[in-house]
Amino acid sequence: MAAYNFLMPTFSLTRPLPQHQLLMRLFWMRCIATLAQALLVAVAVSGMHLSLPLPPLCGVLGLLVAFNVFSWWRTWRAAPVSNAELFLQLFIDVSALTAMLYFTGGATNPFVSFYLPALAVAAAILPTPYAIALALYSLICYSLLTVFYQPLHVHDANQGMAYHLAGMWLNFLVSAALITWFVARMSATLRGRDAQLAQAREQQLLDEQIVALGTQAASAAHEMNTPLATVALIAGELCIEAGRNDDLRLYREDLAIVEQQIALCKTALDRMGMVNPSSQIDTSLSLAQWLRHFFDSWRLRHPALAIRLSMPESTGPVRHPQLLAQVLSTLLDNAAQAVGVNGKVDLELSVQDACEVFRVCDNGPGIDAEMLKRLGYEPVRSTTGGKGIGLMLAFATARQIGARLTLASAPENGTTALLMLAWESAPNDAANVSATLPTSVKTPTTNARHLSGNGKRKQP
Repeated sequence: MAAYNFLMPTFSLTRPLPQHQLLMRLFWMRCIATLAQALLVAVAVSGMHLSLPLPPLCGVLGLLVAFNVFSWWRTWRAAPVSNAELFLQLFIDVSALTAMLYFTGGATNPFVSFYLPALAVAAAILPTPYAIALALYSLICYSLLTVFYQPLHVHDANQGMAYHLAGMWLNFLVSAALITWFVARMSATLRGRDAQLAQAREQQLLDEQIVALGTQAASAAHEMNTPLATVALIAGELCIEAGRNDDLRLYREDLAIVEQQIALCKTALDRMGMVNPSSQIDTSLSLAQWLRHFFDSWRLRHPALAIRLSMPESTGPVRHPQLLAQVLSTLLDNAAQAVGVNGKVDLELSVQDACEVFRVCDNGPGIDAEMLKRLGYEPVRSTTGGKGIGLMLAFATARQIGARLTLASAPENGTTALLMLAWESAPNDAANVSATLPTSVKTPTTNARHLSGNGKRKQP
């Protein structure tokens, strides 16, 4: 704490701590009020030729400046500012104003309503007991000033009335400016805090949904393990029988596909049980090499789909391969489900504007605009049987690796999903990535390699 307090002055010169923002605003209000009082005393003495007791007035202003310097120093300290301390700040302001008014006409001074800005601030930032206490103290001070004060001697009564009206006008101007400035800043702070709380609440609800989905997935994986092993055993026996029986040879290829699909399911279940699935992937591969391997593996899940892979000849190393594979698998599965066996899907990779851009396009029926706004943020039941859970996890995974995932679609025009991953991004750094991601993405250049599926049922 001692080291922290020692370093705090340097930090506070540029940006105060959040718990000191109210104190800093009181500091600036006191600066404005002190400067205004000093100017009014100077104008009254030199311009209006009024006889004022300058030594006590200058003494009060000097003490107020010294206290304001102390308040600025207080913003350097690490300890949070309490309500009692804020009350003391306003108590000093009211006391100093009372002393200034005592030497300049008391309640007859047109600037006696300077009490109102302090009371307005107290009502805005302090609990009710503190605000009431300050209001009562101000009322006592005002009442005493009607009896105890040093009168101002103005020889010309008409000129004195003009001075009084001008002072009342100036008093209203300064008071209104101070109250408006402080309350406006307070309202902006409260609105910003409410927006942050709402965003945090929304993110917490989304995280709770994702955790619940993860729990359900783990339970489902545990329940599926035994039935899947039974199906794999039966499929293996059928393959052996197809090799012996000539009548079953027509189904040998179909049984081989069934075995491949079962192997993919078992691999996915085994991967869920790994402590660190990313450690099982060779991260020395380039992004193009990894993407081709991922493409070949994913093709086994949809052998009848016509899909095209387009990517540059050379790329940098792959980053977050396991999480990236989860997002791309979800996007490709959704595209495959949308187009069916007669549709087309494109997977394109381009490297531009300091980020890697994955584009998944399909020529399916597209997504309704109302549903498109909800996808990725809540479960949505689609016309193709999907529930939107995969996209929720895909959006959450994209945020985890510091990427931006967007969907664009129109009815009867297909759907395009863009996954943009900045070169310098890291997990849990999505807030800093938005500054480096481009707002628009070009299509891949002609210097690309194209790998296409043949659209047949037979394995590629």
